[in-house]
Amino acid sequence: MKRSPLISVVIPAFNQAQFIDACLDSVAAQTISQSLEIIVVDDGSLDDISRRARQHAVSPTVIRQQNTGVAGARNRGIAESSAPWIAFLDADDRWTPTKLQDQLHALAPLNRPALAFSRYRRTGPDGPVPRQPDHPSPILRPRARKLLLQNFIGTSTVLVHRRCLERCGGFPETKALNTGGQDYALWLRIAAYFPLVYIPKIAMHYRVHPNNRVGVDSRRHHQAGLQALRDFHDWDPHRFRGICPLPLALLSSLRSTGFLSRSLTAYR
Repeated sequence: MKRSPLISVVIPAFNQAQFIDACLDSVAAQTISQSLEIIVVDDGSLDDISRRARQHAVSPTVIRQQNTGVAGARNRGIAESSAPWIAFLDADDRWTPTKLQDQLHALAPLNRPALAFSRYRRTGPDGPVPRQPDHPSPILRPRARKLLLQNFIGTSTVLVHRRCLERCGGFPETKALNTGGQDYALWLRIAAYFPLVYIPKIAMHYRVHPNNRVGVDSRRHHQAGLQALRDFHDWDPHRFRGICPLPLALLSSLRSTGFLSRSLTAYR
């Protein structure tokens, strides 16, 4: 009898055929003994990523759809999944072998729905990207209020319980977040109602390449963060006020000031 999966791995993919084998290899290398359900959502790619994914030894479920954007692709994967825990992995990223095992071990004492995340390393064709430190800090103590100041959760490091997603509505697919910030907006919602569990070790390699939508552009990354804050405020104003002692406009202004200061320092 086939075992029911404990974790569904959702992999959104758009024109990333050259990366998908390494991505799926990293899922196959996971050290957990529980069964995994692997779902690749081909979001209207023009390359042969669907064919390459189907040929991989892990035999993922491959769903091909018209292009909706990464939030829509992840939501489609969630809708097609069946496990109580869901992990996200972008097609151009890779996990370390103990990623899921470490997270399940850290989540077990809670015995309740939660979101676990880990550190990650930015890598390029020649290895780690120079002058790009691993993220987030190993001494981070994750709290919802801290998350308002900085998105310290890398999407491809996340393992989250299905109930968290059901309560918070999945990745927002609004026009305002179309250029980025959908993942951060969802983490803010989840952090407002569920625990965050941090595993301070490198569990994911974030691949830096020219087609990264936001991660290689600091200005776009900053603007996406501000949009995510607005989305969270509009989604649940009462909860926002309960977490943040500052009005949204002042919080946004402080973040913009900090971004400008870091940009000037880097320029010098």
